[in-house]
Amino acid sequence: MSSGAAVLALAALLCAAPPPGARGGGGVAAAVWPAWVNVSWEDGGDRNRSGWEASESGLYGLDSPLQAAAGVLVLPDGRDSFNACSARTNFSGAPPPGGGSPGWLALIQRGGGCSFADKIRLAAERGAAAAVIYNYRGTGNEVLPMSHHGAENIVAIMIGNLKGMEILHRIESGMKVTMVIEVGKKHGPWMNQYSIFFISVSFFIVTAATMGYFVFYSARRLRIARAQSRTQRQLKAKAKKAIEQLQLRTLKQGDKETGPDGDSCVVCIELYKPNEVVRILTCNHLFHKNCIDPWLLEHRTCPMCKCDILKALGVEVDVEVAESVQATVSSGTSNVSIVNEEDNQSETASSGYASVQEADESAPGEHAPSENDNMQLVNNESQPSAVTVLPHVDNPSFEADETQVCKVRS
Repeated sequence: MSSGAAVLALAALLCAAPPPGARGGGGVAAAVWPAWVNVSWEDGGDRNRSGWEASESGLYGLDSPLQAAAGVLVLPDGRDSFNACSARTNFSGAPPPGGGSPGWLALIQRGGGCSFADKIRLAAERGAAAAVIYNYRGTGNEVLPMSHHGAENIVAIMIGNLKGMEILHRIESGMKVTMVIEVGKKHGPWMNQYSIFFISVSFFIVTAATMGYFVFYSARRLRIARAQSRTQRQLKAKAKKAIEQLQLRTLKQGDKETGPDGDSCVVCIELYKPNEVVRILTCNHLFHKNCIDPWLLEHRTCPMCKCDILKALGVEVDVEVAESVQATVSSGTSNVSIVNEEDNQSETASSGYASVQEADESAPGEHAPSENDNMQLVNNESQPSAVTVLPHVDNPSFEADETQVCKVRS
């Protein structure tokens, strides 16, 4: 596994880890239930002031029964008692119990120094069917899940401060406000500050790991590209020097290459013609000069037998350059087999190239040059000496050349 994958796996574990304080069983509930709240109001003296609105604006307490509730909303007596923290708090506006009168709901303000359980327990003791608690001032319509252990007898929901104050003002103005509470659609796990913190940290780690790996990968690719470019420039310079040492020849009428049985240039696939300049490689294969020179600059090998002209001419290549080229060429193949094959071909080609030159020098009578035959030998002193020729089974044309060499030398 790479370092980038390891960091990503660590980030995934952080995302999956539960936040501090979130334990199974008791404590914070795994899910929250919204409350569908339908509020209606009416003024007995003015029907134009009547109306209703419904929305999923409430939130059931974590210990509240998940059931519907309905009734008239009633405020605690006295503005100082709106938070229902005093044990002497009464709801004098509540309808009397029994007699077929509808139930009533206690509208209580959050805060005041007591817990949710104290407020809900007091409302239950006074006979309320449900406790509706509205949030602090300045929180808008934000609602939070309430925990109220020990007060699970009646329905308890929380509504936003703006909605609670709106209902409060209508009740104080003399309107009769009725509320119907129904269970809404279940939501997923509640997102708290710890979850947000862990998700933020995990996202930062994943982003940093991705960016770090991208920078590392880009720098590595750039370094490799620069090294390969530098290597190619060095090899091209050495190949250019090696090409200058290769033999040039101008074909003439009557040569074997221009005859009816003559071969064609394997680079351009065209027949040889008189007065064309050809270059003879160390393996005795010849090609058009304009065709083979660009090829040798890029590949440095014979197109037919893959003979390496640098090794055949004894041109030294730096160890680092050779290793770089070998790693580039031999990707996905066996490096050992390629190197051994090229070494054998280079040694054989070098021997054949030197043997032909010795044959030309030792038999001037058999191959007398004419005035139109521009045979040019460049830097003959730098040619390698002949060594034992290994047979080329895979190259019949090369075997024919070696046979000719042996006959000439005898």
